[in-house]
Amino acid sequence: METKILINKHLTPKQLERLSALGSESNPVLFTLVGNINAEGEYSDSAIAFTASELIVVGMEKEGEETRIRYADIETIFAKRMYGNALIRAKLRGESKTKNLYRYTLGIAALCDAAIRFVRGVMEGGDAESLRETVALAYEKQLSVCPKCGRTLSAPGVKCINCESKRKIISRLAVYMKPDLWNIVLSVVISIATTTLMLVPPYLTKTLVDVVLKDVGGVFSEDSKKMLLSIVIWLTVFQIARHVLGMWRAYVMRKCSTGIVKRLRDDVYKHAQYLPMSFYDKTSTGSVINRISGDSSTLQAFMLHITQDAVVEFFRMIGIVAIMLIMSPRLALYSLLPVPLVVIVSRVFSKKIAPYYRRIWRRWATVSSALTDTIPGIRVIKSFTNEKNAIDGFETKNREWYNTNLAAGKILSIYPSFVQLLMGFGSVIIWMLGGYAVLGGDSEITAGLLVSFISYATMFYEPVRFFATMSDSFQNALSSAERIFDILDAEPEADFGKGNVPAKPFEGKIEFKNVSFSFDRTKRVLKNINVTIEPGDIVGIVGTTGSGKSTLVSLISRLYDVTDGQVLVGGRDVREYDLEALRNQVSVVLQKNVLFSGTILENLRWGDQNA
Repeated sequence: METKILINKHLTPKQLERLSALGSESNPVLFTLVGNINAEGEYSDSAIAFTASELIVVGMEKEGEETRIRYADIETIFAKRMYGNALIRAKLRGESKTKNLYRYTLGIAALCDAAIRFVRGVMEGGDAESLRETVALAYEKQLSVCPKCGRTLSAPGVKCINCESKRKIISRLAVYMKPDLWNIVLSVVISIATTTLMLVPPYLTKTLVDVVLKDVGGVFSEDSKKMLLSIVIWLTVFQIARHVLGMWRAYVMRKCSTGIVKRLRDDVYKHAQYLPMSFYDKTSTGSVINRISGDSSTLQAFMLHITQDAVVEFFRMIGIVAIMLIMSPRLALYSLLPVPLVVIVSRVFSKKIAPYYRRIWRRWATVSSALTDTIPGIRVIKSFTNEKNAIDGFETKNREWYNTNLAAGKILSIYPSFVQLLMGFGSVIIWMLGGYAVLGGDSEITAGLLVSFISYATMFYEPVRFFATMSDSFQNALSSAERIFDILDAEPEADFGKGNVPAKPFEGKIEFKNVSFSFDRTKRVLKNINVTIEPGDIVGIVGTTGSGKSTLVSLISRLYDVTDGQVLVGGRDVREYDLEALRNQVSVVLQKNVLFSGTILENLRWGDQNA
């Protein structure tokens, strides 16, 4: 079987062909490290390839530029770290001086360390193919970290959600909004109506001050009194209509957001059911539960926040700006002065707070994991009188969450107050400059206009403040969306034989042929197992704790897939069967009893509802 070359960087087909050609059919290239500096420290693509018997240093920009060194000729090999870069160095047999083999940046230091361990292992007589598995794990870890932001990825090579366009993340969530599209449209229409009703009262106030309440020697005409009553009635009608429409919109949007989150939660849970056991080996149960329950609830709260408030605030901001420009372009310009500062502060805040939300979630996930581990295992804890250790462990994790949350709280406390301070300066500027204009007899700005404008400015600063502080909840929701998409983007169990359902029940013959298995490819739990179990045989598998007894049995129903070899049932490889059909033919009694919520009968029928 042809061995796939491990490479840490995307290369062109021509470059790949050149690297493959460095090896031979009997001694192929097993893995390659591609860097971006040459031996002189200049920026230039370079590579070092490793076979089972030699390493080859290659200059990627010049044909024929390569150096080959056999492992048998190496006495010692090691890495030397320097400022900003490092070297793979070796002392060759028969030479007195140490030789520089390959210069690399620290971004691939972990891979170079794994490569050095590989060479040392081969020099000590180790099997190159087995040692390559350890190198492959290092590659997987390297490719599971975003090179731009350093965030751990859900799988090697997938796109980093954190660095992905926020528009793309929102578009992915928009798929779940589609069934409620008409309700969302209705909400937008209601929002426009409520915004319009909200913008009328300040204009009526201007009329009230400049026309109705204008002092004419302390005498007010009957027409003024009638106009006052009329304005008061209209203000009352507008207030009632706005709040009635607001209640209707709130119900419609709660219905939408709840439906959106329900569909999202259903999808996440469904996908989680089909993820392989290897996913749950790396991800704690508490973390998965927290994503399905906690993170989806965070998204629901954010969607309610957005759909109920953001739409209204957006239309209100646009409407207020339009009215202010019509009423007085000069005062409108004064009121907009703090906005650029708010935008700058908001961007700085978003960058500062985003990492904290991920840290808070990770700390809370460890708290949840402690709960899911200790509460179900309370019988064991009490049996070993280990309550104090359990409490200490939980308090330590909870303290870490507390400290991280407190660190984020410092930023969260300062930011809103600072934004409000900037908004307050805007009102002061309008009062000062507008007041001087009124006192100076400016015909453009009257007392009624100034009072009305202050009302509009105060209303304008509310949506500005809303969108400025929304980055807090947006970053929190974005962090939750990332974790949910981590589950949705994870590869489900491979069902190689989907649809290949056996025509009759299995005869029961089970064969293990040269079976080897490793959880992480660094240490083999099972190695070259050969067992044949005939139908009707009763076989006991005996061994010490951790020797792989349960793992061996798990390979039959493909809870895990073999690393090497084959598991056959009825003369066929278990990977050739439909996964559901295979597991339906295997009865399992677990080491640890698990009771689901429900009656004893429901638990007995868990595997077959018709039993």
